Amino acid sequence: MLKFAGLRKVASWGVTVVFVIALLLVGAKLFFEDQFSFLVSFVNPPVQVHAVAEQLVIGYAYKPSVLDPTLFDLITRSYLVDIYEGLVRTDKNLEIKPALAVSWGLLDPTTWEFRLRPGVRFHDGQNLSVNDVIVSLERARTSPESQLVDLYATVESINAIGTDRIRIRTKVPDPLLLNKLAVTYIFPASLKAFDNPVGTGPYSYGGETDQGFELDLFPGYWGEKPYFKKVFLKFIPGRSDRIAALQKGDIQLLANMPPNYACSKTEKYRNADGCNDLKNDAIEIKSIPSLEVSFLVFNHQNKFFERREIRQAVSRVFDQQVFVDLAFGFARPVGQFVSNGVFGFNPDIKKPECDPDAAKQQFVTACIDIFDVLDVTFDYPENLETIGQHVQSQLRDLGLNVTLNPLSGEDLQKKISEGKSDFYFLGWRSELGSASDFMQSVAHSKDAVNGYGYFNGAHYSNMNVDELIEKSGRNLDTESRLKQLQEAMKILVEDDIYGVPLFESETVFAFYDWIKFDPRVDGYVHASEIKAN
Repeated sequence: MLKFAGLRKVASWGVTVVFVIALLLVGAKLFFEDQFSFLVSFVNPPVQVHAVAEQLVIGYAYKPSVLDPTLFDLITRSYLVDIYEGLVRTDKNLEIKPALAVSWGLLDPTTWEFRLRPGVRFHDGQNLSVNDVIVSLERARTSPESQLVDLYATVESINAIGTDRIRIRTKVPDPLLLNKLAVTYIFPASLKAFDNPVGTGPYSYGGETDQGFELDLFPGYWGEKPYFKKVFLKFIPGRSDRIAALQKGDIQLLANMPPNYACSKTEKYRNADGCNDLKNDAIEIKSIPSLEVSFLVFNHQNKFFERREIRQAVSRVFDQQVFVDLAFGFARPVGQFVSNGVFGFNPDIKKPECDPDAAKQQFVTACIDIFDVLDVTFDYPENLETIGQHVQSQLRDLGLNVTLNPLSGEDLQKKISEGKSDFYFLGWRSELGSASDFMQSVAHSKDAVNGYGYFNGAHYSNMNVDELIEKSGRNLDTESRLKQLQEAMKILVEDDIYGVPLFESETVFAFYDWIKFDPRVDGYVHASEIKAN
């Protein structure tokens, strides 16, 4: 999940584990775990009726272990988005908007200046100062506990200019600096422990119970006041328990909605095997395409997959609709390694056509009189057994014997980073809304000195792609940078067949019909943006 700058240090082990847990475990698990099991059914649950805007209860499947604002995993940030703010923020469509900085600009290609918003107060009553911003940013980019260090590898210095401005100098032009600042939270310089978060957001931290976290409306907030006076972020690990809490009205919005219940609100899948009825007309379902794309990756040094015609044959054997059906419709076919709406997505790339007969003929032609044994090992997250079995079945029909090797997130990440996997499943979340992080970390040739290719377990290398990635990472011109990323994507997908795009996940939410809720592209739930109808 973590994103990387053009010139960054090699990611820390803690960061790599976060990527796997936040993406492979959290994202895909919600879609494919226990897809064909039948869960508890509920009869005539009470319907929640909205009386007053006192409290909103939001249900989550996971609970953060710590509340450090410099952590960059989905779980922790889901609980902190209403407490902390950055210099800038992103709206529901990932457009950059002012936050604690009221204005900013480039003085030259490597020098940014930001003017702080006057009159901002922290939840503990302190006024926001330049020193608070500098301490927060320095901790984000230098602390061993921070998972944002790699984002700030391009930053050379952060200095105060008077009492209301800061100046950030970068080593090279950094077109994604604003996106990085949007995910970097500001806290008081005096705050040393983060178990009691103190920010400037619309809600203050009200304490922890055995069931979750309490948030209170912050009366001194500089922006628009939230609708609800209190918010409770409820941790419910069991899938059936989350559904029961939703049915009974114990929670009003469920952020981790299982697709095998959400499907009961869709016409196409409500009668499908494994789809469970919510039995509550007051509950609505909304989904939105996420920033996550899942795909298969070839080891380009493998004796089979080093041959382009074999990679092409494998890419033609998968029917992406199968993955859509496994997710009960809450996934979309995809033809490249980032989702539509991410900067760098190339609309000219067509989705792959499934043609098993042609694929088999091509595979046999490519292998005849060359290989006596057609065996390969497929590495994938241990909780995605359904996907593993499907890949094995499809490639068996092609003529390739696949040994399934389910791994923990940590072991899979280790094997990929060491380049020891023949063929593996990978998911990528473009957290900053740009294809640059995927390109720099996954597609670029491995370059430990300059920090490229940390997740390139494919042993893939193309000098033209590397050049496009490096140029785009320093290019402040939006139009030409977009063309560079799109050109690199086209080479990866069509010319070199880096891997096989499978599906783009959708983020699914369930909520009561008295709530006015519009999902954000990044998948986070901001309680401050929710109102009542």
